[in-house]
Formats: sequence, structure tokens, C-alpha cells
Amino acid sequence: MKTNKKLSAKSILTMLLCLSMIMVTACSSKESSGGNEKDENGNYKEKLKISVASTVTLKDGAMDNEFHKFWMDKYNIEWDYNFIEWDSWGEKLRLWINSGDLPDVATWNYVHGDAMNYIDQGLLYKFPDDWKERWPNVAAAYKLTGLGDKLEELTGGTYLLPRPVYYENKPADPLTNQIGVIAIRSDWAKAVNFEIKDVYTTSEIMEYARLVKEKDPGKVGSKLVPISYNADDVLTNIMMPNSEHSRVESAFYKGEDGKYHWGPADPETLTGLKLMQKAYKEGLLNPEYYTWKNSEGSNNFRVNGTAAVMSLGGLASYRNDVDKDMKKNLNLNSDEVVHTAIVLGDDGKYRNLEQVNFWSALIFSPDISEAKFERIMDLLEYSTTTEGQMTLNMGFEGKDWKYGDTKELISLLPEGTSLEDKYPGRFEGLYLLGDDFSMINPAIKQEYRDTAIKHYQNKAKLGKEGGKLALYEWDVQLYDSKAKNQATFAYADEYTNLILQEGDLEANWKKWVESKQSLVQPVLDELNNLKK
Repeated sequence: MKTNKKLSAKSILTMLLCLSMIMVTACSSKESSGGNEKDENGNYKEKLKISVASTVTLKDGAMDNEFHKFWMDKYNIEWDYNFIEWDSWGEKLRLWINSGDLPDVATWNYVHGDAMNYIDQGLLYKFPDDWKERWPNVAAAYKLTGLGDKLEELTGGTYLLPRPVYYENKPADPLTNQIGVIAIRSDWAKAVNFEIKDVYTTSEIMEYARLVKEKDPGKVGSKLVPISYNADDVLTNIMMPNSEHSRVESAFYKGEDGKYHWGPADPETLTGLKLMQKAYKEGLLNPEYYTWKNSEGSNNFRVNGTAAVMSLGGLASYRNDVDKDMKKNLNLNSDEVVHTAIVLGDDGKYRNLEQVNFWSALIFSPDISEAKFERIMDLLEYSTTTEGQMTLNMGFEGKDWKYGDTKELISLLPEGTSLEDKYPGRFEGLYLLGDDFSMINPAIKQEYRDTAIKHYQNKAKLGKEGGKLALYEWDVQLYDSKAKNQATFAYADEYTNLILQEGDLEANWKKWVESKQSLVQPVLDELNNLKK
């Protein structure tokens, strides 16, 4: 039955109030479903369990320490931590991503071709368009990587966070990769009358190793390993100093003729191979060096005390770790027995990789809830502030560090210890790499920090003055094709196989180069046709 009764003013007002209440209730319901509401003290009301994957070792019980509790309490989260072995990092992430089992957030060793495929397939989370306004500190660090902007040009959005190497404490310009720094036993060097310098050629280091092998100043006997490198260390400290394009990062490059080339086919790579084989045949390298994993090579130096040379890397924190290890395992003061240096090619030229300001990336599950994503981003936003960086790298003010009279940072940790000793497994520094803070970290000896900066500045100077740095070419690095993906080789293994083969090394190398041409030439053709 139809009625034509008019509604009274009171009825209309009542209806409007009801509608308002419904809208408020609906809005409130929508807000509460977000999961990131805060109480009157600014604390998150709802606890979220967030899965995270990282290569940081986390031992049983470590999550109970004060450091982890600080982050969990501050963000009202429970971590579901997934440890990834360094050697299986790439493969495990690949399996997780392709199978849809990626944790909420993970650190990933960025591979451009894979990234583009994952984005195309919807396997990575797409950031909201306004994320840079919501999390400006993260956005500022992100912009410094260069990669973020490049990826946005290609994909039209943000799907990952490249991790900045340096934020506020860049040590030199041009910036080179921190790799290519070695440590030698300076006490043994003095015993065999080998000159202590900050820069050596590859052959000079081999000569030092020969002297140690001959005279055994450490009385190590049959356990002596003159040069304790694993396969990757050999690539870094013998091959690269002599051939800047011998590594996967720089294998394809534009030459002075304006055309693209494949570095492993260059004569400089043969030079490196000859030195590598010589070191092996003379017993300067361990007979089974290529089977070593992770820290097996460096442990001979820092734990067992049986090596004359090790690959170290250029960060002051690495040198600090050597100091702790030698005190703990060998009862040695490393300041009295260790010297660090950079390595040149045998032609006296300095080679390395130009350091683009990112390494690895943070990726998020495409199925992550909005609440979890925002909670993680809130954590990252705080972690990039001065206060957050101090907490991540120094611990708690008044307990682990303090400001001096002139506002200098003073560590309160016992001498010879680090924050990692007190709070092991600190993975919450998910975004900014520790390289940046290591330049100013007072928990690291001033001498080590000064030496690290000196090496960086020497690398920059030598690189500019007649050096041969492998420049970071965005056109190459961000070029993706089936051909390029197929022409990516494990060069450390390839070079090892070459020096172990019977017969003439140069002839074997030429055959090897020829055998790769069916994979390499299509890439060169594609690159050379890029801008035609």
C-alpha cells in the first residue's frame, strides 16, 4: 500500500542523525580494520605478527635480548624470523617468490632481470602512490640509490626499496666498491724483510707469500696457507686488479670505440688468469681453495693464525671484527700484527667497480596486508632518522653510548667488544646499510675508521689518476632480455676451471671464450643496437 504522508522536521532530523551515526560507524570500522590505530600515548593498539627474511644469523634466545624487545615493543610486533644462508640466498628467495611463499618482508640480492619478471607477474607488492609523502625519510634515502627512480621510469610505480650504501657519510668521490682490500701479517712481513705499504701490485703480494712460504716466520709448518683466498676472493683480489671487466657486474661494457664488449675476452683477463694459475701452481693458494665456503678462507688468518694474507674488504667494521677474532682465538693484539692495503694490477693501474649507491633490496609479499606493510614502513621511517640510526648502530643512550662535552660520540661498551656481542642478531636495520654509520661509529677504533677512509680516498685518487674503473652503466645494468639472462656466468668457478685444466692456459682461455660466443654475441648485438 502506497502512502503520501510527508515526513515531519523531527523525523527528517532523526533520519539524518541515524545516517550520520551509520557513516561514523562505517568509517570507524574501516579505520580499525587497518590495524594501525594508536592509543592516547601513541602506541600501536594491535599486535601484528610479521614474517621477515634476512641473512643475519639469529641464534636461539637472541630475540629475548633488550635490543629486539625495544623494536618489538615500540611497534607492537612479533617477529617470525627466517634466516637465509648466504650461499643459498638467491636461490631460496627465487623459490619463495615464484611459489608465492615470500615472507612479509625480505632482503633480496637484487637482480634486475628477475625484478622485472617478478613485477610483470605480480609477485611483488606495489607501493601506494603516496608512499613518499607518508614516509619522507625512507623516500630521501631511496632517492640516493638512483635505482629507485630508474625503476619507476620502467615500471610506473614502486615495487621494492633498493638499500642505500651511504646516506650521510660518503667517504670519497668517485666512490668505488669497498672490496679489494686485503690484510697481511705485518709481523711476518717484517720478519722476511717485506716492505709495509698501503698499496701493492698483485705480484708484490705473491712475492710476500713466497717469502713466507719459504721462511715460515710464524712457525706454522704444514698448516701454512700463504694466501688464504676462496674462489670469490681470488676473483676480487687477483683477477679484478688486473681486469676490471672480469666480473659479472661489469662483464658487458661500452669501450672507447663506442661499442659494447665482453670483458672476459679481453687480454687483461688472460693476465689475471696467468697470475691466478701461477699462485696456484706455486702453492701460494690452498690446493682446495675453490671448495671453501663463507669464512673458511679468512678463518685461517683470524681464527687459526695459519695464513699470511686474507681478503678483508674496506669497511672499518670488518677490521674491528678481525681485531676481536684474533684476541679471542689467538690471544694476539691485531694492531701489532695486521696491516691492510689495496691491490693494483701488475701494470700499476688501479681497477675496481664504480660503486652505485645501493646493494640488495627490500621486497614485500604481494599478499601482505595493508596494516603490516604500513607498520614495517613506520619502522623503516624511524630507522632512517638520526635517533633510529643511533639506536641501530650504537644501542641505548646512557647505557651503550653517550655524548661527550663537545657532542662527540663516546661508546660505553667494554673495550674490544661491539654492539653485536651485546645484542647478537640485530636484523632490524633492514634498510640503510651499515657502511654509512661505520664511518663515524665510535665503537670502532678511530684508527680503523681513519684507515678505511684512507683506503677509499686512495682508491678514488688512483682511479682518477690513470686508473681503470669499471663505470656503472645504467643502460647495461637495467637492460633485460632472455639473451642477457642466459649469458650470466659464475666467473669465479669458470676461471678456476680454466687454471686447473691441463695444457696451455692461453689456448684453453681462447677455446673457452669461443665456446661462450653463442651466448655472448646475441647480448652484444642487442646492446649495440639499443640506441640505433
